[in-house]
Amino acid sequence: MKTITLYKFKDSVSQMMPLLKAKSHLNSLNDLMAINLLDTEIITEYTINIPDDFNFEYCSNEELLELCKTSKSFIDHHFVTTLNDYDVI
Repeated sequence: MKTITLYKFKDSVSQMMPLLKAKSHLNSLNDLMAINLLDTEIITEYTINIPDDFNFEYCSNEELLELCKTSKSFIDHHFVTTLNDYDVI
């Protein structure tokens, strides 16, 4: 068995985190309290145990989404979708 990390953004799964601006990442308690006031996107990071012969390229997106559901640990990363003069935290 080996452990991999998958990232789910909207309805797609990838092995690398989608590129979003680092300055739009919400990571402090004050930032997270503002989630209801801002337009945000969520990228979920899943840590999954898989067999050694698992091949990411041969799995469909639906199979990867099901695999993510079996994960015992995940982290939600919140990003502000619009950063302009009015959305400064």
